Amino acid sequence: MGRHKTLKILSLLLALALWFAVSGEERTEATLNVALELANLPPQMTIVSEVPPALQVRVMGPRSTIGKLSQARLTHTIDLAHYQPGRHAVNLGPNSFAFPRGVVVTRIQPNPLDINLAASITRTLPIKPILEGTPPEGFEVVSAETRPPKVTVKGPYTELNSLKFIPTLPIDVSNLTEHTVVGTDLDFKTLHLTLQERISILADLNIGPKTLTRTLSGVPVAAGPLPARLAPAKISFTLQGPYPQVKNLKPEDVKATVDTRNLAPGRHRLNISVDLPAGVSLMKLSPAAVTATVARPR
Repeated sequence: MGRHKTLKILSLLLALALWFAVSGEERTEATLNVALELANLPPQMTIVSEVPPALQVRVMGPRSTIGKLSQARLTHTIDLAHYQPGRHAVNLGPNSFAFPRGVVVTRIQPNPLDINLAASITRTLPIKPILEGTPPEGFEVVSAETRPPKVTVKGPYTELNSLKFIPTLPIDVSNLTEHTVVGTDLDFKTLHLTLQERISILADLNIGPKTLTRTLSGVPVAAGPLPARLAPAKISFTLQGPYPQVKNLKPEDVKATVDTRNLAPGRHRLNISVDLPAGVSLMKLSPAAVTATVARPR
């Protein structure tokens, strides 16, 4: 105490003043949300248990200190570098967190942490688009593919070894009537899988009209250029083509004719020609020919 006596006394007084200030400050309690980080997971292993993203840590301490902690981004890291496959109960104690002096940890949830590790493998599997609903009447899914068609995933051997494909999330096609490309994602369901490389998944949906087969009856047959009496005068035929086009087709939209060019007076057996809209094909004609009677000129 002989040397620098004044300085030492001043330091003691400042320390006492600080102690009284801190100890005299109002104390409070709060629950802090501490983000949980799992570091250094061995590459040959994967986590197969549900690990919470954050810990709920109940603390008590000076109001000003607790207020600053509540506004800070707090993290707690667990190093998995030396963990072996199997189930691990990680106990967390008050000294697990580097809180300022005067802050006391009173509760940690969850505690202990349940971390289950399993041996993992890597596989490249095709992606299967999962479709939900059906297109509007008259339309169908012609094809459904994804871009990329395959992905490489990592996961537990017990889960990944038997998989044949990776499904997408359900894609609603109930309102689609044309070729459509939509963004989607993979559906890992309850599997503990991770992508080797984070990529965007696109579903390439080829939606087109269904093929409709329809029979029209009572379609009149016209003769030309020479007038003739036809028997029968009306026919029926079966058409096939895109659903909307064939469904809305009316008998008057189709032209059935016989060619009477250069015919002598009398009766003739003539084949029927049918003029169809583009994209529509003739499947059956009944009858295929008619009898045309050409009158003698007067």
